[in-house]
Amino acid sequence: MKKTIIFDTAIGTSNIGDIVILESLETQLEELLKQCFVVRYATHLKNFNFLTYLRLRAKRRYADECDYKFIMGTNLLSYDIFNTRRQWQIGLLTWPLYKNVIVAGVGTTQGRRRLTAYSKWIYKRILSKKYIHSVRDEESRELLESIGIRAINTGCPTLWKLTPEFCSQIPTEKASQCAFSLSGFKDQLDRKKDGEMLKILQQNYKTLYFWCQTTEDEKYLDSFPDTKDIPRIYNLDVFGALLDKGDIDYIGTRLHGGIFALQHKVRSIIISIDHRAAGFHDTNNIVCLKREEIDKLDAMLNGTIRTEIVLKQENIDRWKAQFITGRE
Repeated sequence: MKKTIIFDTAIGTSNIGDIVILESLETQLEELLKQCFVVRYATHLKNFNFLTYLRLRAKRRYADECDYKFIMGTNLLSYDIFNTRRQWQIGLLTWPLYKNVIVAGVGTTQGRRRLTAYSKWIYKRILSKKYIHSVRDEESRELLESIGIRAINTGCPTLWKLTPEFCSQIPTEKASQCAFSLSGFKDQLDRKKDGEMLKILQQNYKTLYFWCQTTEDEKYLDSFPDTKDIPRIYNLDVFGALLDKGDIDYIGTRLHGGIFALQHKVRSIIISIDHRAAGFHDTNNIVCLKREEIDKLDAMLNGTIRTEIVLKQENIDRWKAQFITGRE
């Protein structure tokens, strides 16, 4: 039996995209995990306060003794741990729980900047030096390697199943329906461009559905005119069932909403609003359109779109092999 901790990035998350990543990773690691005794700790919530940390010796001992610790995806890495949305609750009290952790398909939450001394201190103490880490873009790889941590760019694990054979089954021509998304976080709003996107979709599709990946997204949609009658989807199972019916496209600024659609063989265009979608495009060739070029969306919708995901299969196999052979 291998003792394992999964630092579950979906516990306490306000972004359903984290669930898409977690479930994709657990599928990819299924052969390993079914041989393990797995305990789940959170990343988005604090695992212990001071008193419980002192009292719960068994949980601390398990963390010290376990064979594997995995942080399961999402954009937890940061150049400044204190200057983020605080989705990673790690600090001076709890960092020992993460000692020798392995990141799996993790990205960065900020664009390139100078790494703070405190962030560097944390990473060098918690990240395993025995194993190579899996990151989802070149920026994240360069961040870790700049402090002496070995990492390879595997792309995001949500894409690992999108082989050429799989992608060949994704339609290339426009459907009659569309599931779309808008990002409601304050630092991601652009009313002018998002309003233009919404008008283009209303002109091109008979039926629209809105994918609510966070609670902020619906509030943002409601701020636009003529949107109250658009059906909303809040649940991944419901979303998956809709996508599986076919005759539907996905267009939107929510990156993992689009990747979830691709997993269901739906033609998808990600509207790129930050470095994350750009990194996915550079690494894996996902179909993207920069939001500042939203005037090109109509032509894209009415043209032929071929989904040709490029997988870093050698890197993926190399990373996985560590947990089969026990060595890189």
